[in-house]
Amino acid sequence: MNIEDSLFIETETSLIKKHKQLLWENKNDFIMIDLGRDIPVFKWFISDKFTWESYAVINKTEWLLNQIAAAHKQFPEYSLKCMLTDAAKRMRNISKGGMISNAGYEHIIDKAIDLKDFTDVTPNATIRYLKNPYFIWEKGDFENRKEIYRTHLNGAINRGVVEVNFELIKTKLIDYDLNKKKMNKTILKDATNLSLSTIKNYLNDYPELKEIYQSIKENSATAKQIKQKEYNTNKNKVV
Repeated sequence: MNIEDSLFIETETSLIKKHKQLLWENKNDFIMIDLGRDIPVFKWFISDKFTWESYAVINKTEWLLNQIAAAHKQFPEYSLKCMLTDAAKRMRNISKGGMISNAGYEHIIDKAIDLKDFTDVTPNATIRYLKNPYFIWEKGDFENRKEIYRTHLNGAINRGVVEVNFELIKTKLIDYDLNKKKMNKTILKDATNLSLSTIKNYLNDYPELKEIYQSIKENSATAKQIKQKEYNTNKNKVV
């Protein structure tokens, strides 16, 4: 493995760059794309609701700017410096005491860029649903884009959960040992760690699962149980 590849950390920006063509081609249709799995990324966020006490300002500023630079080291230096300058402005807004001058921020940013290839940074979040920055908004939707994003994300997550549960139930049914107890919904609940109501809903809503379940149920049981069932059937016939 290339050492540089092993040190590379994905970020939302790098994922947008990697999938730029797909995002651009779907700017009229998709507000976000599903990456298919959770991608480990480094993500930084500065909330205007919090403040940094004066005694911690310098250390926090240096640490976070170093992390941001290292996580985005594959980008051109000019772009990286713009990113760090924007981040520094946000940090200054929440910092008490005016501990760092303009020249001080400039020095910290330049140092972070110089050290970007030597600073350790690890993923601290994941991304599966990537926002499309090229999406063309309707005029009436632009102001509500955060709520619209949230609605689309919830819908995508729900669809993802359904797919995962469907495959889980299907796998547990197919892998069930027919020599064990006769399959029932409680056994399937315990095998999947899903609720009994969830199992019932999926069996009712998806004919494929219901068909597999019925087949496994009819063909599963120990030899003793099968023999007992035959005995009971014959006994009823005699009576």
